[in-house]
Amino acid sequence: MDGILATDYEDEQLVLSTIHSAKGLEWHTVFIIWAVDGRFPSVRALDNAVELEEELRLMYVAATRARDNLFITYPSQVFDRGAGLYFGRPSRFVDRLPQEVIESASVSPW
Repeated sequence: MDGILATDYEDEQLVLSTIHSAKGLEWHTVFIIWAVDGRFPSVRALDNAVELEEELRLMYVAATRARDNLFITYPSQVFDRGAGLYFGRPSRFVDRLPQEVIESASVSPW
């Protein structure tokens, strides 16, 4: 089991954080969840250039917290009861990433 078990207590922690509270911090591995248009960026920002630019800055902050591994996840389709809409398009911010740095994978619920 060499290399599997954490060598000190700090390596055994899981930190859940908002993007805002993560500014200035760094972790070995970062997961950005809900990276789907309508959630990240939010549905309110989709038609507002100023808010969309702010959401892009937040994505940059989130992505640059990862020292070694960055995982950006999104559902293939989700219904938002509050908005009354289905979201299923990956975040437009993911589209801006260079294809040579992306490794895609999908998980089927069945």
